Amino acid sequence: MKRTLTLIISMVIMTIAQAKTLVAYFSFTNNTKAFAEQLAAITGGDLYEIVPAEVYGSENSNYYDETTRAYQEQYNTGGEQRPAIRTTLTNAAQYDIIFLGSPIWYGKSPRVILTFLDTYGFVGKTVVPFVTSASSGISQVNTELPATYPNIHWIEGKRLNGWSYSDLQSWAQGIIQAATGIDEVQASTNHAPAYTVLGQSAPDSYKGVVIQNRKKYIK
Repeated sequence: MKRTLTLIISMVIMTIAQAKTLVAYFSFTNNTKAFAEQLAAITGGDLYEIVPAEVYGSENSNYYDETTRAYQEQYNTGGEQRPAIRTTLTNAAQYDIIFLGSPIWYGKSPRVILTFLDTYGFVGKTVVPFVTSASSGISQVNTELPATYPNIHWIEGKRLNGWSYSDLQSWAQGIIQAATGIDEVQASTNHAPAYTVLGQSAPDSYKGVVIQNRKKYIK
């Protein structure tokens, strides 16, 4: 019996090690960034910011101005449909689960999200969109991305405005469980950081968060 339990535990540990998570996000007003940081803490994934090569100025927040870069990109009226990004993500192929965050611009993902997917591919990987928006729904995101990138395994994304940390934790844990077979992921604030911020230091609000238990219950 002891040998059987040891074997099961070893298999669980191998499953965890083999399923590596990335939380990648583009944020314009830091609303998406806040949820991305929480998701990285909950999942223990690496946190990565998608940074446009040319940063969007504050004028792009005016949705009624057809001359802005954001408007022209989203409506393809002269703006780039794949605006350049800083390609600083290394070894993208190592990730099995990618939480992909952004605001919603004119009903859809910002075009830098498409550039990110074009750049790194994630073919055969599990990608989960999450968005923030004051009013727009996520339906077009959930339609456009799978249609544009059919070789990715997509999980239906969620609009996170109004979600509590507990809501976010339950959702993320369900995805991790479905993808890895791990029944429980619990957060603790008593240990070292649970995630790596790629290319920058960990945000103060989430320093000291770690995945404490990631296990199957054995009856």
